[in-house]
Formats: sequence, structure tokens, C-alpha cells
Amino acid sequence: MKLLKEPLVHFLGGALLVFGFFWATGTNRDPADYEITIGETDIKRLKTGWVQNFRRAPTQAELNGLIDQEIKEEIYYREALRLGLDRNDPLIRRRLFTKMRFLDNQEASDDNPSDAVLQKWLDDHPEKYAQSSLYDLEQVYLGQSPATDKQSISTILDGLNQGTIEPNAIQQAISLPAQLNQTDSFKIALQFGETFAAGLSAIPTGQWQGPIQSGFGQHLVKITAKTPGKAAVLDSVRQAVTNDWRAAQTARLEEAAFNNYRSQYDIKVADRE
Repeated sequence: MKLLKEPLVHFLGGALLVFGFFWATGTNRDPADYEITIGETDIKRLKTGWVQNFRRAPTQAELNGLIDQEIKEEIYYREALRLGLDRNDPLIRRRLFTKMRFLDNQEASDDNPSDAVLQKWLDDHPEKYAQSSLYDLEQVYLGQSPATDKQSISTILDGLNQGTIEPNAIQQAISLPAQLNQTDSFKIALQFGETFAAGLSAIPTGQWQGPIQSGFGQHLVKITAKTPGKAAVLDSVRQAVTNDWRAAQTARLEEAAFNNYRSQYDIKVADRE
């Protein structure tokens, strides 16, 4: 009887009862999971979010409400995890996938490349940033499927070049400009299509030529002036080069991170060797 009055026996007995309860109920709760701390950093974050939304600091009552909501969300979040509600949910899966990619790519987004790095990128991809040629031109739209044969088109071209045929006399109706002045290849492609813009490079200036195919049909074209394109200077395309360099860095880091993750998994797919 004296042994039963010892505090150590009471402690051990209580511990056994707690262990027996959790063993019987099948729960495996870590007491640390039931501790929620709202620190100064959390309160500062809540205040900052309020100011961004309402353009003023929260009152004490409003701040208390934010803290209570934070506690409520944290409790429900942890209970949802204990029930496994995060499993097999495509929305949560996609959100976590996006967040992991964001975290892995932070290194690239925070990096500020030097001029030497950007210049090397520009030198390695000159065609992407080169200033395109500028054109002054006239065009005559013949239609989607002109009935005129090659001989007739040749006759029309001769008449246009000799001045015996006016462009307006053969122009088919279309909502495209009949003339362009100091227009670069990119803007021409937006209006007429890339095939048309690319075809201009082979046309000599000063004479009607064609037909040239566009996204609308066939055209006869006269280039009156052409300013050749030239290689870009870093200062004129710095932002575009920086954006492309960062995108490439992000892709490289993302691939490296994924390959590292994948190497730790044993992956099996049905019907795949």
C-alpha cells in the first residue's frame, strides 16, 4: 500500500494510461502539432496584408480578428492534414507543384546578370534581337485565287512598271493598307503574315514584282525604299535580353532540381519498359 502512494508510481501509471488510450484509439499525435504560436513576424505579415487591401493600419479589434482568423485557419489546416484531405486532390497537388517550382526558381529570379553575361547571350542569339529591315512599299491585292494566269500577271506587271496600268484599276477590295512607309518586317508580318514579310527580302527595289503570297491571297508588290536591318546593341535591347537570359536560367535550374528529385524515386509505369 505504501508503494501505491509514491509519486513516481502515479507518474508511471498515468503515462501508461495515456499510452494505452492512444494505442487503443489508433491515434499517433505529436504534442508539438497542437502548439500554435503567432509571433511578431506573423502579426507584421497580417498588418501588411491589411494595409495593402485597405490602405490603412488595422484597429486593435480588426487586428484581433485577423489573429483569430489565422489561428482558425491553422487549426483547420492541421486537422485536414491529419485526415489526409490533401491526398489525391488535383487542386492541392497542382498548387504545391507550382509552389515547389517557384521555390526552386528563386535563385534565377534573384540573380542580376552582369553586362558581360548579357552581351554573351546577345552574341549567342544575334538573330533574335537584330533590328529588322524597314520598307517603303506599295501593294496590289489580286485575291485569294486569282483567275489570271502567269502570262496575264506578267502583262499586268509590265503595265504597272511602264505606268500604263494604275494600281487602283486592278486592286481587289481588302482592309489592308495599299502603302507602307518605314515599316519593319515584324509589323508587316502582323498585317500580312510571315510568308509575305519573308518574301520581301528577295524583291529588288524600284519595280513591281510578284505575286507574293500572304495570309489573305496573292499580291503584287513594289518596294520603293529599303533600309537594311542591323545587329542590336545591348543598351537598346537590354530588358529583352535580361528577360530571355533569366527564362533560360529558370528552365536550367528547374530541370536540374527535377532530375535531382527524380533520381531519388523508383518509378514504375504500366506498359512502359
